Amino acid sequence: MVGILVQEVMTDRFQKIDIDAPLSEAIGIFEKEDPDLILVFDGNLYKGVLTQDLIVRSHLKWDPTKAKVRDVYKTAPVIKPDEDLSKAAKLMIEVDLRSLPVGESKAEIIGVISDIELLKRVAGGEFGKRKVEEVMTKDVITLRPDDTVAKALATMRDHAISRIPIVNEEGKLEGLVTLHDLIIRFIKPRFRAQYGEVAGEKIPPFSMQLRDVMIRGVITISPDAKLREAIATMIENDIDGLIIVDENNRVKGVLTVKDMLLPISRMVEKEVRFYLQLGGDASVLSDFTRERIIEDVRRFVDGYEDLLGQEGIIYLYIRRFNERFRGVHLYQARMRVVTDRGVFIATGETWGAIQAVHDALRAIERQLLQKAELEKDTHYYKRFLEKMGLE
Repeated sequence: MVGILVQEVMTDRFQKIDIDAPLSEAIGIFEKEDPDLILVFDGNLYKGVLTQDLIVRSHLKWDPTKAKVRDVYKTAPVIKPDEDLSKAAKLMIEVDLRSLPVGESKAEIIGVISDIELLKRVAGGEFGKRKVEEVMTKDVITLRPDDTVAKALATMRDHAISRIPIVNEEGKLEGLVTLHDLIIRFIKPRFRAQYGEVAGEKIPPFSMQLRDVMIRGVITISPDAKLREAIATMIENDIDGLIIVDENNRVKGVLTVKDMLLPISRMVEKEVRFYLQLGGDASVLSDFTRERIIEDVRRFVDGYEDLLGQEGIIYLYIRRFNERFRGVHLYQARMRVVTDRGVFIATGETWGAIQAVHDALRAIERQLLQKAELEKDTHYYKRFLEKMGLE
């Protein structure tokens, strides 16, 4: 436990909107007030949250000029004011939100708590003295300046990441691309064009090289820097991630707010080793389907704990297509398992969400068993042969 309560860090100032309000009203609030999120209410009852990213992505699904808040918002839990900050960090990771509503119930919302304020408070203690290299993500995916926007978008999709450092042939940092920027510049205009909003306007092609669109002058920090320095840098520059470089400007890692929340979240209960983060169209799943998927992933983790390692995060992005077969939707499940033993990525696509997740899990299983075989792990070698149909 951190030993600091949510009520000590929360603010009682927050933006709210009715669930049946036009989406344009929410856009106006974001443009004027720039909050992390807007709380969505149905009368006096809290229903969920609305973020700028949700709105940006909503432009890919329906006409933003006609959409209402209820078309875009997502549900999110309420954290009680007397909970420890470690519990808040855990919830933020699980629901993939930078802020959470605070209250005794959905009818008694009294404020919000943000990730950066949480980190700012915790950084004043021992946590802030830790080095960046202890927490940063070291398995960094990079691209070259002559790679295309299309490749960047595909890489982000396949690896479930939202930022990619751009490096030269020597591995030195030259720029940065983020998913948010690419959606705003390349995807959103294509959607708007369908409704005549950008008629006659030239839309940049996906074949553009990253050197022409990347962010230059990227804010970086050293692996030896203290976490409190990293947090202060993020606050000063209003960003949620830093690229870690050595003295020769070579990329050594990436540090995000989520990377720092993870060790704090582990303080809540020692038995929690892996976190499952559901994204995409997971919100449209029935309670039964969602609970079944969570339970199946949990069993998978328990069954392969020796190979998966001690801790990690499982990112599961679910996409539902319009196609149906005997009344069942076509689903795609993209899974990225990040552990202290490595990173494993797989995709499953078939009829039904549960089966799509099972296909992704089987692909991850094959990767784990192959890794065990390569490491001459005799305990799993027989299972590997059976799975491969060789025994």
